[in-house]
Amino acid sequence: MKLPYQRLYLRMAFYIGAALLAFIGLAVASVAAVASFQLESYIATRQSSLGQTAADVLASGGRAALEKWLRTDAAVPSDVTIFILDENGDDILGRRVPPSYVNFVRHSVINAPPELANSNYRPVRLAPQLIGPDNSAYAFLPLPNRISVWGSPATAAGLLIAALLVIATVAWLIARTVGRPIGELQLAVRELALGHTEARVPATITRRRDELGALAADFNSMADKLAALLASRQQLMGELSHELRSPLARLQAALALAEHRQSIGTAERERIEQEVRRMNLVIGDLLRFSRLDAAAAIERRLIRLDSLLAELVRDEEIEASAHPCGLELRATPGLEMIGDPGLLRSGFENIVRNAIRHAPADSVVEVVAKRDGKRLRVAILDRGPGVSPELLTRIFDPYVRAPKSPDDTSGTGLGLAIARRVFEVHGGSVVAMPRPGGGLTVSVELPAAELS
Repeated sequence: MKLPYQRLYLRMAFYIGAALLAFIGLAVASVAAVASFQLESYIATRQSSLGQTAADVLASGGRAALEKWLRTDAAVPSDVTIFILDENGDDILGRRVPPSYVNFVRHSVINAPPELANSNYRPVRLAPQLIGPDNSAYAFLPLPNRISVWGSPATAAGLLIAALLVIATVAWLIARTVGRPIGELQLAVRELALGHTEARVPATITRRRDELGALAADFNSMADKLAALLASRQQLMGELSHELRSPLARLQAALALAEHRQSIGTAERERIEQEVRRMNLVIGDLLRFSRLDAAAAIERRLIRLDSLLAELVRDEEIEASAHPCGLELRATPGLEMIGDPGLLRSGFENIVRNAIRHAPADSVVEVVAKRDGKRLRVAILDRGPGVSPELLTRIFDPYVRAPKSPDDTSGTGLGLAIARRVFEVHGGSVVAMPRPGGGLTVSVELPAAELS
């Protein structure tokens, strides 16, 4: 497959090229500004009459008078130092030339090419010479104090500020061009993964004429098709459940009529009634499971989870005693949350009944509920045969069951799937894990209500 024209690559190349040009421009401007400011006194000193004054002092009083003038009388700016060097490169006041200027002084001031007699060529000298009464030569060398051959701290600071401005600008442009669209796309993907099929990338991104815009448009197209498929599946399951219940009702009516006419045996009638009840249970679970995808239809109000679990345990004690096994509840009072009490009861009821069904005789199924920070945690523990490790994460999928005897047809295969979906639409989760000592622990986590 041929890849589309890489507009994003060209945009990044343009930003980087513009950043380099901007940095060069700002660097030149900052260096020029700093240098012109810091060299102002130095240039003024070179263009002043101090050199001529020094020559006059040397001519009239010799080296001693020149040393006195340089030490006390010369009007030298504070950010400039004047060195007067003899033929050996030593300052007449014994001061050391800054190390960064040593090579410059040696090659371009002291050892400058000599002037040739009878020649029209005069080599450039970077410092004027002072000639004493004894024909001794001295170099008059003013140097700036705040700047060297390699620049100054202010120059480095100017370059650093220019670099930071360019980097910040380019980083903002890249974040706006790439980071924000990727963040919007990531958010939409997460929302879709959580089951919010209405999640879409904003149109401001899909209208972009680059790879990110094409990716966002493809994601929205995929989300539309996925939402349509889920909606059609939900509609199909709902219609299928309703269509199956009509002949089921007619079958129940025919069975009652046949029983009234005594044209069917007792064993056959009981067998048919058992299958009809099972079919009715399967259809009810199927319809309930399909309706859980419509999160908008969920009732949300303040409920006390500890009271809901206490009522559930009281109702299920009858089934537990018939098994026979015990059912015990340990719940912290005041476990408040926002949710649909009917759905939450249905979810916990499926897990508790599943635990009772697999619990051995004379064992106890425990229901433990407590608050942990901003979360409510409920654990249902049994001493049944447990579940193999490879099935621990799959038992909450539709129609996945733990292996049992072939003649066991209890359950519809949707109970735990319904429970998981109930807890997910309430912002919670459910996991199963082996119980130490044998059995299974099903842990449910739900958000607690935050009351002001």
